[in-house]
Amino acid sequence: MSICKHMLLIAGIAGLLLVGCGDSGHDHNGHALHNNNDNHGDHHDREHHDHDHHDHDHDHHDHDHDHDHDHDHDHHDDSIADRALGQGSVYTCPMHPQIVRDEPGRCPICGMNLVQRQRDDNGEVTVTVDRSILQTMNLRTAEVRRSRLFRRIDTLGRIEIDPSGLSHVHPRVEGWIGELDFNTVGESIAQGQRLFTLYSPELVNVQEELLQAVRSGREPMIQAARKRLETLDVQPRVIERIERDGRVLTWVPWHAERSGYVSAMDARRGMFVGPGTEIAQIADPASVWLIAEVTGGQIEWLANEQVVEIQRSSHPEERLRGRVDFIYPELSPQTRTARVRVVLDNDNGSLRPGDWARVAIFAGPRPDLLIIPTEAIIRTGSEERVVIREADHRFSVREIHAGMESGPYTAIMHGLEEGETVVTSGQFLIDSEASIRAGHGRIGGQHDH
Repeated sequence: MSICKHMLLIAGIAGLLLVGCGDSGHDHNGHALHNNNDNHGDHHDREHHDHDHHDHDHDHHDHDHDHDHDHDHDHHDDSIADRALGQGSVYTCPMHPQIVRDEPGRCPICGMNLVQRQRDDNGEVTVTVDRSILQTMNLRTAEVRRSRLFRRIDTLGRIEIDPSGLSHVHPRVEGWIGELDFNTVGESIAQGQRLFTLYSPELVNVQEELLQAVRSGREPMIQAARKRLETLDVQPRVIERIERDGRVLTWVPWHAERSGYVSAMDARRGMFVGPGTEIAQIADPASVWLIAEVTGGQIEWLANEQVVEIQRSSHPEERLRGRVDFIYPELSPQTRTARVRVVLDNDNGSLRPGDWARVAIFAGPRPDLLIIPTEAIIRTGSEERVVIREADHRFSVREIHAGMESGPYTAIMHGLEEGETVVTSGQFLIDSEASIRAGHGRIGGQHDH
């Protein structure tokens, strides 16, 4: 209860005591009353001795009477104080904690039965719920127990192309594209498939040199011409074809060196290209990367080869497992997070770059912790507390200090003992917890009459 309420209580009790003494020789303003008849002063002095003994007995009797009256008055004031301080039992509505009464009844707002609430000697708030209400709550509880928890890091990750599986297709000579055998990004490419043809005057000249060397039979000249075509990125299968057919290929073909799909393209039929032109980029989907970002103090928990559990948003029913392959040494300047790489096999092609996934990184266990389900904790921003089931229909609210959280469980630093029972769920109980949170500090405060 606030200091102001204590001061008002003391002032009220003092006022009651003051009124009880209103007939003891004082006026209403608290000043002593004096006899203004000076002529009777001597008579008063003469009679004072005669009545002294009688007055003494009378005063003694009055003192005993006043003592008994004060005792009863103090007892009455104590009951007022106890009620004002919230001691004893009151009845409140689980849905509307501002409704507080001294006896059972129904809430005038929602019609629910009022439940008994009292404050124990240790300061915990105790609520007694009627058995008939308990039957409709779908109540679930859990036992406080000791176990080990993994330092679990929950974050998000994004599936990306494995750069080691990328093929960049661009010519090493200037020329013009003739036929283009793919049209759009995302198109599947098979290994050995022809991609495009290229006309280049430089390639025509080198082919003629090779054919002249072959006709001359001079091996050094043949090897030199072959080497020059290879340097210009003409594929071996094309060079063999030139030697076998004995004629120049005006439009030199280029073939895909691996299977995959077109992840980027920057060429069109008839387009003039040069050594700086990337005609296409082909990605191999057999392997992909998952890049996850880890924040704050959890960065120190990371290590290579830690187990990672992955749940994609596009396939929530499927869970994948992998291991931390690499931890990037630099933090993101925008988010101050560390990036973690996980390499995933994708032989069936079901993992698509650009997809998001929930990521759980298991960063090692901590043994012998006191744990409860995380859903049992009521967090208000300024404190954490739980609802404890003390008996079949008796509950109490207790403040706790929570530690590390791992999946569905949270470690408790102090506030609970092993073997106690905490409430985790219930249709009406959750609302009751919210009401207790709102009215926890109003026990014995506002009453509704």
